[in-house]
Amino acid sequence: MNYYEMLVIIDSNLDDKVVEETVQRIKDVIIKQGGEIFKTDNWGRRKLAYDLNKQQKGNYVLLLFKAPPSTIAELEKLCGLIDSILKFMCIKITKKKQIASILPSAAAEASVQSSSEEAKSTAEETVPAVEEVPSPEDK
Repeated sequence: MNYYEMLVIIDSNLDDKVVEETVQRIKDVIIKQGGEIFKTDNWGRRKLAYDLNKQQKGNYVLLLFKAPPSTIAELEKLCGLIDSILKFMCIKITKKKQIASILPSAAAEASVQSSSEEAKSTAEETVPAVEEVPSPEDK
């Protein structure tokens, strides 16, 4: 399973209840596909950089989760079908430092993986013993 972050911009004219229902539908797809949600952060209503569907503001919601790659295709289908979603973007998090800094529960898993990789790399990097060369003074 991979780690992802997904940003969803939802129509700002909708009630908070409808926004929560939309976010819950996204969460349900992630969980149904065998994923795990670490963080849901509602940033609230913000001004858009440019007009989307004649809207100047949108509700921003950030989701951090772990899921199989097939989940992303399901999320894209769902977000395309929900009319209240103006824009969405899902990014795969690949760097272990990013995973550890964003997801505290995944930090332990990332550190275990990195320590096992370090042990393998140090075992492979055996340095040959350096022979002592007698100094001219010893002769």
